Amino acid sequence: MHQPSELPPQLRHRPFTVAEAHAAGLSRRRTRARDLVKPCHGVRAAVATKDSLPERLRALAAVTGAVVSHLSAAVLWGFPLPLALEYLAVVHLTSAPGRRAVRYKNVVGHQQSLEPDEIVAGVRVRCTSPLRTWFDLAGILSLDDLVIAGDFLLRRRSPLTTVDALDAFLAGKQGRAGYRCALRARALMRANTDSPKETELRLILIRHGLPEPGIIVPIFDETGRWIQDPDLSYEREKIAIQYDGGHHAGPSQRRGDIYRDENARDAGWRVVVLTQRDLDPFAPGMELTAVTGVRAALTERGWTPEPRRSPRRTAPTPPT
Repeated sequence: MHQPSELPPQLRHRPFTVAEAHAAGLSRRRTRARDLVKPCHGVRAAVATKDSLPERLRALAAVTGAVVSHLSAAVLWGFPLPLALEYLAVVHLTSAPGRRAVRYKNVVGHQQSLEPDEIVAGVRVRCTSPLRTWFDLAGILSLDDLVIAGDFLLRRRSPLTTVDALDAFLAGKQGRAGYRCALRARALMRANTDSPKETELRLILIRHGLPEPGIIVPIFDETGRWIQDPDLSYEREKIAIQYDGGHHAGPSQRRGDIYRDENARDAGWRVVVLTQRDLDPFAPGMELTAVTGVRAALTERGWTPEPRRSPRRTAPTPPT
């Protein structure tokens, strides 16, 4: 059986367009050989090329010239997304006004204007910037999920933007589709968070009428020695809230957590440790144990909820 000729070096480890193949001297018959696959119409790749989302995006971008955007860009940037959306097979691509939106199987084509600083050229593809990607998610995600994605932008370690840059960006989007949703999310976003679960927990507590906790506020003992930076806390009531994810289950991590919390308690702090089970409802209609536990700790430390205001009554309009 005739073996296909070897591909030129520049085409061996990446998707390439048929036009690129012809420019490299490959015949039409060579582009149809059995050692090549078709990621999409007009694109070829060696069978050994890794089948992954970045490679699919690279193939589609190569043939369309479009910019990776929306959920696909969010995955590339590492945004925390609901599981139902994170592993979708569809790809989002944005074309400039005047160019036809991309139409391919499992592709959602968008047509919208992007500013030069809203496009980032990577090694493999061009995609929307972190700020533009987050703004585009306003039309897709729920409010809480948009806040979680926004906190990721402003996270404590390796943030993707700053608060000032975010506010300046939003100021330039007034009147655009998604602006109102983005503005609502912005009011709930906070900088310097460490994980999506901390944001989720903070939103749950606020929604259930509890005061907003501080984020990563350091605790010191009477001598000024640092004890810990709890995930969330109430300084006045001296309550520290720790969300322990799966990585806290290991013996070494667990010993460190116990030592951490004992030191805080010795300094007069009440420590509330929560896990995913505390964020999931035990049964329909039941209050989350995270809310019950934090409320009990606050009440124990003297906190009382503000009385609900009765709705203002207006005098009836006299008949004319």
